[in-house]
Amino acid sequence: MSVIKTHDITLYGGTDIKIALRPLSDEHLPLLYKWCADPEILYWTEGGTADICLSYDPDTVNDIYGGVSREAFCFLVEADGHPIGECWLQRMNLPGVRAMYPETTDVRRIDMCIGEKAYWNRGIGTQFVGMLVDFAFCAQRADVLHCFCEDYNIRSRRMWEKHGFSRILAEELPQPQKGKWQYHYRLTRQEFESKRPENNRNGR
Repeated sequence: MSVIKTHDITLYGGTDIKIALRPLSDEHLPLLYKWCADPEILYWTEGGTADICLSYDPDTVNDIYGGVSREAFCFLVEADGHPIGECWLQRMNLPGVRAMYPETTDVRRIDMCIGEKAYWNRGIGTQFVGMLVDFAFCAQRADVLHCFCEDYNIRSRRMWEKHGFSRILAEELPQPQKGKWQYHYRLTRQEFESKRPENNRNGR
């Protein structure tokens, strides 16, 4: 039985760098094992811990991606044909957040990781997250994207804001942890559609 539940959707985008989001599958597990064993990568991707030497073993990685992929579209990120990270669009899995919306609201979250550090600080994450935002609202017809980052991750905060997300909540984190606050960012489909270039040209 496969660890990762895969799908058949591939997304293309990028400007100066060609980006492809390909279905994540078990053949990519060696990459996930490598990235998830690196404390420097997990420092930025894993909140909720004070452990700056955090490293995941293969069994933990299997549990994480095996579980998430049942309720998410998980993608391998390629830049100019090179695998550099992963991302996913997931149905909201946190009861406290679900309770913030009417029961029928389709709430999703985006999570991402660039595991190849040579590709950090090049704007690639902002580009492929934008591809996921488009996929969520245009193809999946999600109602809301509700995403998270902690106060110390300034790059992540700027990325959500570039895509029009608003910070709607700041939760104080129990200490000790890397961050003091967890920020909730939200973008609704109505907000997304109102900011699309074709709507602006039509005066909507």
